[in-house]
Amino acid sequence: MTRSHGLFLGWLCLIPHVGISQSRAVSVAASQDGAARITFADGSKTTIPKERAQVGISEAQIAPDGTVGWLAEFNTESVSYPIAGTLVLWRAGKTIRRFGSVQTFYSWSFYAQGKQVAYHVGPLHGEQHSHCELHDIATGARIAQWDGDLDAKSGQPAWTKDLNH
Repeated sequence: MTRSHGLFLGWLCLIPHVGISQSRAVSVAASQDGAARITFADGSKTTIPKERAQVGISEAQIAPDGTVGWLAEFNTESVSYPIAGTLVLWRAGKTIRRFGSVQTFYSWSFYAQGKQVAYHVGPLHGEQHSHCELHDIATGARIAQWDGDLDAKSGQPAWTKDLNH
């Protein structure tokens, strides 16, 4: 193989990476109607259909593998402000997983380079212990759970370190 052939083949290997990086999500924000709007590196945008009765989003994050997630917020009769009731995960043009709770989501984070998700759920008021769960994104299976004091910052699993009240 000549040197020019080698350079050409090396250049061809870069082409797929250029296309991928231009379509990577770089930000997530709420649209005017409360849906999630994702902006990509090339400047294009897409709006994700809202969950039923969704009024907004919060805590949007982007994982290293390009998975995007946010908390879908809903109005309730019990309080005068929206509460986070569903964790939505999106990748490559589709919603890949939803995690719900009978209580509210306080916080969440990607874990294991975006292959897992950790979250903290509890009652709106008067939480006695922090209830945290770790789930596999591909299957939705619960890997671990922990009930304790997130404020203590000691004696808790590593996957809870980015969670809070």
